Amino acid sequence: MSVVYDRLPLSTTKEKENKMTVENKTYQVGDLFTTQRSGVTGTIKEIVNVKPTQNRVKLEVDGKDRWTTVTIK
Repeated sequence: MSVVYDRLPLSTTKEKENKMTVENKTYQVGDLFTTQRSGVTGTIKEIVNVKPTQNRVKLEVDGKDRWTTVTIK
């Protein structure tokens, strides 16, 4: 007997965003961004809204992807 997966809905609380505002600066995919704690700079590839005051941001740093959490105060 085989199991058929037919268009199962994905449940997630994360929403992809294309912009975020941090300290009165608006960032979007393609912009350079420096992480708040470690000071690493990379190009934004993706912004995912996790909570109203928190985003996950995928950066490309030296050809590798790096995820960081950005807290909006």
